[in-house]
Amino acid sequence: MHDTIIVGAGPVGSYLAEKLARHGHRLLVLEKKPDIGEEVCCTGIVGKECLDLLSIDKNLILNKANSAIFITASGKSLRLWRNEDVAYILDRPALNRALAQRARTAGATYCLQTQVTNIQHDSNRVCVHASQQGKPESFEAQTAVVATGFGSPLPAMLGLGKINDSIIGAQAKVQVKGIDEVELYLDHKLAPDGFAWLVPTKDGKGLAGMMTRQQPKKHLRQLLTSLKAQGKITSEDAPCGYGVIPLLPLPRTYANRILAVGEVAGQVKPTTGGGIYYGLLCADIAADTLSRALATNDFSASLLASYQKQWQAKLKRELSIGYLAHRMFRDLGNKQLEMLLNFANSFSIPKLITESRDFSFDWHGRLILNILRQLILGFPAQGIASFSKQPKKHNQTIPI
Repeated sequence: MHDTIIVGAGPVGSYLAEKLARHGHRLLVLEKKPDIGEEVCCTGIVGKECLDLLSIDKNLILNKANSAIFITASGKSLRLWRNEDVAYILDRPALNRALAQRARTAGATYCLQTQVTNIQHDSNRVCVHASQQGKPESFEAQTAVVATGFGSPLPAMLGLGKINDSIIGAQAKVQVKGIDEVELYLDHKLAPDGFAWLVPTKDGKGLAGMMTRQQPKKHLRQLLTSLKAQGKITSEDAPCGYGVIPLLPLPRTYANRILAVGEVAGQVKPTTGGGIYYGLLCADIAADTLSRALATNDFSASLLASYQKQWQAKLKRELSIGYLAHRMFRDLGNKQLEMLLNFANSFSIPKLITESRDFSFDWHGRLILNILRQLILGFPAQGIASFSKQPKKHNQTIPI
C-alpha cells in the first residue's frame, strides 16, 4: 500500500510528490495523459519568488521580462517597467517533465495513461479507481491528493463542493516580428470580460492568447488576425489550446484522508489566471500536513483541516482582492478602460510601480488597493459614477 496517491502530474502534483518522497513516504502519481507535459495551455510566466521556489535549471527559462505595454482598443498605450527582471517565461512542457523526473529520482512512481474515475475512502484506506489504457484498475493508499487541472469531477464526488466562477484561457503558439516585451490588450470587444496578450518567448517565437468568457475560439482567431494585420506575428495559422481557469477557491479542500491542491482547488490568481506559484505554496503546506498525518497515523478531516486553515491564512486576502479587481475590470466598457489608462498616466501609476520597494509580480493585493485609493481620490464624482454602472450578468457555462 502506498502512503499517498497524487492524481495529476502537473507542476503542483510533481512538486508535492518530490517533497513527500524526500520525506521517505511511498508515492504514486497517476496521470491521464500518455506523456507528461503534453498539451499544456499555459503562458508559463512566473515571478522571482516562484522561480526561487522551483529551483530549476535555467535552461527552462525561455525569456525574462521587466516591462509590459498595456494597449487599449483605440491604440493608446501605457508602459510599466522595473529596473530589474520581475517575470520569467518558462518552457511549461519541459517544466512538467523536469519536476516529474525530480520526483521519480526522489522515489515517486508514475503511472501514465491512467484516468482516475473515483476515489473512495473508509477508516482504513483510500481506494482510487481508474481506467488504465482502457482497462479498469484500482490502487490503495493511506491518503490521496487531487492535483488535477480545473474541471475534474473528483472534488464534487468527494463532497468538497464546486467552484462557482471561472473563465476560459485560449492561447496560440506564434512566430513574432519585432516584439521584444510583453503586450497586454485591454479591449473587451476583442476579449470579452478579460484581456489578451502577446508574449515573446525565444528564437522569434511567442504566445498569443486571452482570458474570456465568450466564444474563445472565435475571439482568439480575431486576435490572431489583428496581430497579423499589424505585422506583429507572421501568420494567423497557429496551433491553439484552451483551458478553464478557476476564479474562486473550492469551498473545502480536505476530507478524511483527502486533500485538494492547485488549480482544482482554485488556488489561482484571479487577476492573471496564473496558478503555478500559489499552487506550489499550497503544496508545501499539504506536504507538511500529510507528513504529520502519516507520522501520527491520524488521517481524520479534523487533522487535515489544518491544511485549509494554513493556506487560507496565506492566500485568502490576495484571492479576495484579486477577485474584486477582476469583477471590477470585467464590467468596464472600452470607453471606461480608456479612461482608466488615462488616469494611470495622469496620476503617475507607472512611476508608483517603478519606484515601489515592495512591488511583487505574485502579490497584487497591496498594489490593487493603492491604485483604487488613487482612483477614488483622483477622479471627480462624475468620473467615479461612470465606473459604477450596473454589473453585467454572466453565464457561468462557457462553451468553447
